[in-house]
Amino acid sequence: MSEAQRARDYSRTKDRLSLLGAFLSLLFGLAFVFSGLSRRLADRLLPAGGESLVQRLRFATILSGMTTLAGLPLRYYSSYTVEHRYGLSTQDRRSWISDMIKGSAMSLPLELGLVEGLYAVLRRWPRRWWLVVSAAVVPLSAAMSLLFPILIAPRFNRYEPLRDEALAARLRDLTARAGVPVADVMQMDMSRRTAKANAFFAGIGRTRRIVLADTMLATFNPEEIEGVVAHEAAHQVHKDIWRFIGLAGLTTVVTTATVSRLAGEALRRRPGLVGTSSLSDPRSLPILGIAMSLAGVLLSPLQLGYSRRIERRADAYAIRLTGNPRAYADAMRKLASQNLADPNPPRAVVILLHSHPPLAERIAAAQAAEFNFVEGIEAG
Repeated sequence: MSEAQRARDYSRTKDRLSLLGAFLSLLFGLAFVFSGLSRRLADRLLPAGGESLVQRLRFATILSGMTTLAGLPLRYYSSYTVEHRYGLSTQDRRSWISDMIKGSAMSLPLELGLVEGLYAVLRRWPRRWWLVVSAAVVPLSAAMSLLFPILIAPRFNRYEPLRDEALAARLRDLTARAGVPVADVMQMDMSRRTAKANAFFAGIGRTRRIVLADTMLATFNPEEIEGVVAHEAAHQVHKDIWRFIGLAGLTTVVTTATVSRLAGEALRRRPGLVGTSSLSDPRSLPILGIAMSLAGVLLSPLQLGYSRRIERRADAYAIRLTGNPRAYADAMRKLASQNLADPNPPRAVVILLHSHPPLAERIAAAQAAEFNFVEGIEAG
């Protein structure tokens, strides 16, 4: 099998599994509600006369655990079996299970806090709860962006200052030209889990740092790494993180307003499904989850389309900043090869699933920029 065919097979397998996961998640939610299991669980855990905080948290924890277990087989197949089949994963089964348990243990308290906060808002503002929730998304998203590189990421990977001091100085000079100060240039042991390459900016403000995967350092030359970092610097220059946070707030308005209408109507028409007709009753949580999934599926293509537009602009900025379109095209080719990315996936898949333009499109744009650059020199 050729490398190009291998990349297509891998990428399309992952795309199909992503779509299947969304479908099965929705199907599980519907089956849980319409089978009567949701009603029976709520009757057992939530007293009709009013529930305590502990009872609400226990109910939400069990729902979260059931959802996680229902999705576990597909998650294992996608992120472990398929990754090993194509030679991308470097994890053994024990390490994969450890990461899954660690991730669940860290996310559960946050999830429970968000659910409890949601129902507090529903009780206090039953008609305008969706506006209050939407307003809270912006500060919460900003806080997570700030705290992730400090509190969460180090629990999964080891971060240390970049050992190649010459490359670190080169990247600091690059970001200085872009007007983006960084606290540090780091490298991370991504090879503990995967053979894929990556680089990114982590944090905002004083916590902002460049992070390079050791897998990229091993295979990319300095000019190619510069191109990738310049792309990430473009997001900082254009304040794209704030654009995405703002977009999250805007889409949350639409999502929660839709959920309020859909879930509220479902509870009014079929209160027996979960044992309540009120959105502010914790018994409504499975109905809220189904409605949010439906609204998310409908809005996702619009969000992804906006993201691809942002990524195209970052590509163009990176080429201008480095003045080296050939190295940028080479970096995109290496990403396609090392990450087994399909350079030219079907258009429908791009619309439904991809936050970045196809790599073939990005490479072609870099090649066009190189041609224009050469033409400009010759004309001069």
